[in-house]
Amino acid sequence: MKNKYYLFSFLLFIINLSSIAQTDSSDIYDYSFSQLSKLKITSASKTPQSIGELSSSIYIISALEIKERGYFTLEEALSALPGFQFRNIQGMNSYVFQRGLPSQNNLILLLMDGVQVNELNSGGFYGGGQYNLSNVERIEVVFGPASVAYGTNAVSGIINIITKGELENHIEANTLIGSYNTISSDFSYCRANEKKSIGIRVSGMVKKSDKANLKGSAGDYNWTDLMDNFENDYSLDLKVKAGSFTLGTNYLQKQSSTATLFRSTGTLYRDYGTSWNIQFINSYLKYSKNLTDKLALSSTLYNRNATVLDNTIYLVVDTAQIGYYRPNNLTGFENVISYKVNQYLSFNGGLSLEYEQLSQKNTSSFSSSPEVKPPTPQKPTMDKNNLLSIFMEPRLTLFKSLFLSVGMRFDQSSIYDQVFTPHAGLSYNLRKQIIRFSYAEAFRAPKPWDYTDGIGNSSLLPEKMKSMEAALTLSFNDNIKLDIVGYKNTLSNAITKDIISTDEYKWINKGEVNTDGLDIYFRYSSQKINSSFGYTLNKSVDEMGKSIPEISKYSGNAIITYSISNHFKFNLQANYIGERENPKVIVTTNSRYVNPSLVFHCAISLLNYNGFSLQLSAKNILNTDYYHTSNRTPDRYRQPQRTIMLSVGYSFKK
Repeated sequence: MKNKYYLFSFLLFIINLSSIAQTDSSDIYDYSFSQLSKLKITSASKTPQSIGELSSSIYIISALEIKERGYFTLEEALSALPGFQFRNIQGMNSYVFQRGLPSQNNLILLLMDGVQVNELNSGGFYGGGQYNLSNVERIEVVFGPASVAYGTNAVSGIINIITKGELENHIEANTLIGSYNTISSDFSYCRANEKKSIGIRVSGMVKKSDKANLKGSAGDYNWTDLMDNFENDYSLDLKVKAGSFTLGTNYLQKQSSTATLFRSTGTLYRDYGTSWNIQFINSYLKYSKNLTDKLALSSTLYNRNATVLDNTIYLVVDTAQIGYYRPNNLTGFENVISYKVNQYLSFNGGLSLEYEQLSQKNTSSFSSSPEVKPPTPQKPTMDKNNLLSIFMEPRLTLFKSLFLSVGMRFDQSSIYDQVFTPHAGLSYNLRKQIIRFSYAEAFRAPKPWDYTDGIGNSSLLPEKMKSMEAALTLSFNDNIKLDIVGYKNTLSNAITKDIISTDEYKWINKGEVNTDGLDIYFRYSSQKINSSFGYTLNKSVDEMGKSIPEISKYSGNAIITYSISNHFKFNLQANYIGERENPKVIVTTNSRYVNPSLVFHCAISLLNYNGFSLQLSAKNILNTDYYHTSNRTPDRYRQPQRTIMLSVGYSFKK
């Protein structure tokens, strides 16, 4: 496997030295704030609507922002927005909390080009470095429930990663090296006919990193000096456009150590020799066409595969290596129609059919020694699920500035039965100012992982969310914008872990999570300076009024990018997270709380200068000791020390 990685990386590096690189399409970063409010997006309702018409809070991270800020992972990009907190265990996954709800990433829906990427067996997603951010046109983030359009998992919000799709002849590549054995290479190739009616785009990426030093005292003595904590990521994107048809495939593979899942010192677990190996293959064929000036149709046939491969070594203990296998597959078809009756009334709606084959539980295999690899596990018993979903959302426009919408969705599953989900929203545009109100419900259906994990519980019910939101957007001019968003959420039937004994547990529906929140997001843009400031106040409590662990009451970020010239940029970012309650006492500090932290990052970039791009970035530039909470055996998780990265690219465009 290591030889395969170095061969792939070497080939990408050779390509990078050839006359190739990146081209910048028209970037939404160049839009004024008033233009941005008119930008058409599809993430909220699956049909194109301007941000000013929608009742949901929506923020966009552009390709240029990703580039000039030096983002390396999806988590880093999301940290630029208000409302996000994280539990990064520096191992097989990074967990993203949106609007005060801690989870296993199963309350947020992650999409790539509109196709879901959440893991099928558990409903969670992976928030690390396996996404090729060099091939991202923008990331659209919808805050609040969106189950009317998307069904299960769209509880806290939606993250839609939109890959580049411009039909312009070009080739691009980038190579990066950095601290902790970090290397990365990516490329893309695009070819189109003269009319740009037919084109193909392919891109690939490979990354490798040891991420941080967690050995010995650096990791609270949870792990030994023999620890290997790695992450290897592979990505391949293919997009073919021909008229109204788009054929796409997104392939993601993540290989990482599982060492950080358990404390190794003083236990039977070894912190080397493990390998979590999961792949995602999402393929789709989409037909989109305006049939008349009033009627638009979008039809998508898709297949999703999310499999923990059978060469995974989940654990190495004193007596054996333990293999792990969990295949899952889903095939679906969706029709979405948008119809404009007249200048006042329009509606969009859709129908989808899905067929799932999901592992009831993973299967395991055991070797005879910690030095011997385990045999291939057998295929697990598969659960089958048929899902029929229907949704519709009428929209009323009054005075060309008042937008009313009422949405509803019906899901019929052969496993979790029936779920009805409503939504209502209002958006009023007064000159450049926007006032929004919304009420929405959402749900998360239990997955096989919930039903069977531990001793199992077959009687679980879907988690349900009710949310009210009020928002005010103030655009003082084309350069200054302020968003103030207040929300109140109630999550009922919360699926939580019930500890029965030292060795036994199961998941049950228990209690509520009530969240009162406030987001403030200020942005300023000029010819030389682009900046933002985000602040979040979250109060999340259970039905007894007790604070929810892992959620800080206060968090914030500040970002400034100074353009020394059209090509030379300097970026500085600060992220603050307040004190958080840990699920258990931290032995090192004899406290149940993780201290607040303020961490700085910076990047100096020379972008697209005669085809060349060069960037020097530093994460945690002050080398701050800071930690995240833990719901696993280690008491807390040390976050990366100072990390320096140098990237270089060269672009060619016909």
